[in-house]
Amino acid sequence: MKKIVLLFASVWFVIFSVAQTTNPATTKEVQDKIKQAQQQLNKLTPEQKKMMEQMGMSTTLPAMPNGLSDADVRTALGGDAFSVPAKNATLIAAIPAITLTAATLPSYIQSLNAYIEKNIAADAKPVAKEVYDFFSINKYTPEAIGNEAVGFWSIGRPEIAIYVIGRACSNNASDADLLSNFATMLSMGGAPHRAIPLLEYLNKQYPGNTTILNNLGQAWFYLGETDKANEQLNKVVKAFAYHPQANYTQCLIEKSKGHTVTAIEKMKNSLAYSFSLDKINMLKKLGYKVKGTDMRIPFHPDPDPLGLQNFIRPDVPASYTDELRLSADWDAFQKQVNEKSIQLAKDLVPFQQANAQKAQQAYEKFAGKSAEQILQMKAGNATKSNLYETIAQRNLEEMDKDGGEAYRLKKAIAAIDSLRKDFQAKDEAQRKKIEKQNSITATGESELAKKGENLGYDNCVVQQQYSEWVYKNYNKLLEEAYKNYLHQLYVKITEELYWKQFVQDDTAFEATKIAAKKEWLEAIGNTRYIATNKYGACETAETKTSRYKLADFDEMHCNYKSTLDFKVCTMAFECGKSSISFDAGRLSGNFHFKSDNAGIDRFVKGTMEATAIDKSISTSKGPLQVGASVKAGMGMELSSRGIEDVYATGEAKVTIGSNTVSDPAGIVNNPSINITASGRMSLISGNMTGAISGFGK
Repeated sequence: MKKIVLLFASVWFVIFSVAQTTNPATTKEVQDKIKQAQQQLNKLTPEQKKMMEQMGMSTTLPAMPNGLSDADVRTALGGDAFSVPAKNATLIAAIPAITLTAATLPSYIQSLNAYIEKNIAADAKPVAKEVYDFFSINKYTPEAIGNEAVGFWSIGRPEIAIYVIGRACSNNASDADLLSNFATMLSMGGAPHRAIPLLEYLNKQYPGNTTILNNLGQAWFYLGETDKANEQLNKVVKAFAYHPQANYTQCLIEKSKGHTVTAIEKMKNSLAYSFSLDKINMLKKLGYKVKGTDMRIPFHPDPDPLGLQNFIRPDVPASYTDELRLSADWDAFQKQVNEKSIQLAKDLVPFQQANAQKAQQAYEKFAGKSAEQILQMKAGNATKSNLYETIAQRNLEEMDKDGGEAYRLKKAIAAIDSLRKDFQAKDEAQRKKIEKQNSITATGESELAKKGENLGYDNCVVQQQYSEWVYKNYNKLLEEAYKNYLHQLYVKITEELYWKQFVQDDTAFEATKIAAKKEWLEAIGNTRYIATNKYGACETAETKTSRYKLADFDEMHCNYKSTLDFKVCTMAFECGKSSISFDAGRLSGNFHFKSDNAGIDRFVKGTMEATAIDKSISTSKGPLQVGASVKAGMGMELSSRGIEDVYATGEAKVTIGSNTVSDPAGIVNNPSINITASGRMSLISGNMTGAISGFGK
């Protein structure tokens, strides 16, 4: 695609001299424009050509790359993830004039398989056939083969996926999941006209199923029939207001009509259920800045990940008597806090050194290189460390804004500082005042004093009144301020830890956790009352040796794990970090590449739903549905970048490490949950950003 963009950048430099105002829509139109543009360049004088060459512009336009389809042209020139396709009269006319029945369905599937065999890339056919043969030899059921096909689709191998699922449908033309996923792959692969008869057949079999309705609406959208698309998509969002794919496509339709406010609301609804960078970028184009609250929290966070609430401060005195009784506990508490803080500082050093070493390596890697070279290096070596980095960054940014966690913490600290400063300003004057009020005056002559002379004051009386003044005006108010401060700090630390696990590597995150522990200890250790014992021996309670023992921190673990098991392909997700393992006989390896033989990305948007409830015990009708309340499982948001989001779905808890329902009345939000979904799989089509080579005929 990079070659295409560079090519068109060169073409459009001189295209204004050619009387054309519309973008080309086919390879022939592109070739015509290149030819016309070259003719204009050939008319330049030698001086003009030399000037262009000095500016780094060639006077000879590059040829169009081999292997480009009409779909590639539309994608490269305005046909991106944010566009509404032009009405494709050719494909609309090519929709088979057939009303499928159970009797005619097998022959139609056979014709679709012939279409796939003819039109997928030559180098994909032997691989796809080998994959299907592997499944057949190992006696996979058609349903299992269909799930494996969905696995290939989700890792960016659509040609293998559609070949395999087509054969699976030939072996079992009565399975709704197989047929729905087959139709979805056809539609997103660039042949929506051939998918429509299948989807209309399924719609009659399972009326009201949101997956079928969405996929039918998307197929009409791909053909440029936005009114027919909206008719189906409206039914989808009526059934589930936050349907990610239906709302996304309706946003594009509303945007094309100039309805910006409605378009924003549609895209916000799509983002609320499932995240993708395309949605963030689209809202930005529409003039809306996404907030952290607009996005779904990836998984239910542990409310106390480091066990901060294990740390119990000693009892807080409410009087001078309490102060004397509790002073030993507070001394022991602060001593242990200091000792543990020193140890944490030592524990932090290796991680700080490791991070510094990484920073030095990064500096050496980029030192001496131009900005352009650095950008190329980043583009070439970019790897997505986890799924939720963008969501995390946005939420971390908002913590520092007015009203955010960091802002509230600053206010809490300011309240404490204000009380302490006020005490320091008034303490000495108040003590003198109390001392004067309680001074004893000599009433007669004596050897030690004359009548009217100040004989001092009763220490215990002054001590009591001074303590009462401090506790009434400061200590009680300070304790409330301390509680608020510790609460705000706890919220900030917990929130930061939750989001930073998505933006930091393991070494940096370990350092962050240790620093958070140290910050918490220093905070609780600095929340002692103002001591009032300033007047000597007026003890009214016996002080005892403290038995206080400081608690320890909990280790922060990622308790949210989900797995999609495709047998030959297993995807594991652990708090947003993902791994994919692949093993299909001689095809073992990591299928992370997503390009065809021409080096062009061939992937599309969509959502995949999987249920942990076996089909045999499911009471639902038709393919799985986003937002349906009778399933337990997981879903994924897919795009040309790969897997964008993973989410739990349904209204049932799943037994840890199994695929059985343990509590139908519960909700899948337990942070310790481990969803292993290997039952039914459903693809929900979304905005098409590419197509399979050879499709669209």
